[in-house]
Amino acid sequence: MNIDWLDLLRAVLMLGGIAIILGLAIGIANKYLEVKEHPLVEKVYDLLPHFNCGACGTPGCLANANEIVFRDQPLTSCVPGDAAMRKNIQNVLDDYKSGKLVFENDPLKKEES
Repeated sequence: MNIDWLDLLRAVLMLGGIAIILGLAIGIANKYLEVKEHPLVEKVYDLLPHFNCGACGTPGCLANANEIVFRDQPLTSCVPGDAAMRKNIQNVLDDYKSGKLVFENDPLKKEES
């Protein structure tokens, strides 16, 4: 069995070229189609325990953070969380509502202006 090394090289180069083109396309799509979370959601998410257990009724901690920020889900919905976590999250929410906590490029504050 003879291997035609030129055909093999051509196939490898073609596959490599396709991989480069698709990689660039994915990178460009990622840049322009990125979904950005509200900074307050990220702040609340950072304070949650990151168990992603679903005990709160949402698929994970990030979804729970969204519910807490935008739909007033009670902080007690996070079953693994303790009282200190709830207090910290409540402080963050209170600081945001009072204006003590300000985020650059806040989409919610731009709508109010």
